[in-house]
Amino acid sequence: MTPVTASSTKTGTETGTAARPAGRTTPPMISRTAVGLVLTLALVKGLSTFAEPDVWWHLRTGDRLWQAFDLVAPDPSAGFADRDYTSTQWLPEMLASAAYSVGGMGAVLWLRAAAVVTLVALVYVVARRSAGRLPAAVAAGLALVGAGGGLNPRPQLVSFVLFALTLHACLSMLRDRRPRWWLVPVFWVWACCHGLWTFGLALGVLLLAAAVVDPRTRPTRRQALRLAALWLACLVAVALTPLGPRLLLTPFQVAGNASMIADEWRATPLNNVFAWAALVQLLICVVARSRGRTRPRLWELALLAFAAFCTLWMWRLVPLGSIAVTPLVAAALQSGLTARRERWTRTERRGLVAFCAGALVVGALAGAGLGGKAAAYPVGMAPIDAALADLPRHSVVLDDFGVSGWLLWAHPDLTPVADLRGEIYDHVYLADYTSTLQVEPGWQDFVTRVHPDVALVARDSALGDALEHRLGWNRVVATHDFILLEPGRR
Repeated sequence: MTPVTASSTKTGTETGTAARPAGRTTPPMISRTAVGLVLTLALVKGLSTFAEPDVWWHLRTGDRLWQAFDLVAPDPSAGFADRDYTSTQWLPEMLASAAYSVGGMGAVLWLRAAAVVTLVALVYVVARRSAGRLPAAVAAGLALVGAGGGLNPRPQLVSFVLFALTLHACLSMLRDRRPRWWLVPVFWVWACCHGLWTFGLALGVLLLAAAVVDPRTRPTRRQALRLAALWLACLVAVALTPLGPRLLLTPFQVAGNASMIADEWRATPLNNVFAWAALVQLLICVVARSRGRTRPRLWELALLAFAAFCTLWMWRLVPLGSIAVTPLVAAALQSGLTARRERWTRTERRGLVAFCAGALVVGALAGAGLGGKAAAYPVGMAPIDAALADLPRHSVVLDDFGVSGWLLWAHPDLTPVADLRGEIYDHVYLADYTSTLQVEPGWQDFVTRVHPDVALVARDSALGDALEHRLGWNRVVATHDFILLEPGRR
């Protein structure tokens, strides 16, 4: 379980051993097939249908930014918000909006497929540093499953790709103690895409601190100062984005209301295949470490702890945990094989790039045909869409939280009572709104306060039932999943 050490040499492996052990390698047909299979699965995942409510409001934000590039401004659709909306994810939002305008949802699906394939290729490269092709492919496959719950076409997907790239750079710096200054522009771009840049920076600082504390990996003072200067420069780059220094605090501002309205901001539920895959990765490392004969480097333990923290602390961080632990998983799997690790050659690198390029071409062709079926939520909205289009501008919609993103995108001239951007609403107001959705005491007072013109709620929701049978609201139109209601005439 030692993927990289500062003492590795050009003739030895990056696992701290003096040289590759003599003996056979895994049959090339098996190992190469495994790599191709994992990358193919990544493409299939990227082109699969998605049920992600956030996609729609990100597209709508991109549309608005193309019209006026104002990153901090009140949203005219958010009539009940008490603060301006800060567009912290403007770069991928504008890119997705432009792609949609050119090729519809098929183009957005291709962007997602490109990101997923790139992510898995990067994870494989990270794993390949400490293992042969077969264990690296297995480790990358486990990471694909573990991260699968978050691989939707939204800006956080960019974070996963750039986190994998940052991990690769960190392991390289642990080996040769040379700062990778190209990370500075990477962090500038990352900060324009998504708030998880904070975890990339935290990982870099953590691994540097662990390397300094451990006498076996301790860099010289000059080397340590240069590496520390790199991470400081990355932080400065974040502060120099179009949003300026205020961006440094926005991740904490978003988190304030997020756990109230979104499951992904809560503790990881251990009832799905994604969490199970991430836990299997951690278990492999723990078992391998308990059976190992050598004492682990401190940075290895720090990386394992970081991965475990991300995996267990918050549902939306499980992909980061799966990615972070990959090099340790690959090294653990390699230690269980009798076959030696193959050399990481230029031919293999070129083959990996060629396969990914081919996958993206196939993805573009497939995305064009799958675009109409890309989104699995919400579906069958045509009757409701037509009814909403007949409403006067700025009509108030008492909306189901999950469908609010689609409402913002499809009908930006209407006013939802609340939407998925929880940070722009007052905490007490948002608490009253979520209580109303559950028909808890005081819900009628909230309905009276916002004075909605219609309600768009799930067909089987408690609020829909209460509006119909307790307040006498009438159905305007219904689909398989949603109903549109209007106040009854008294």
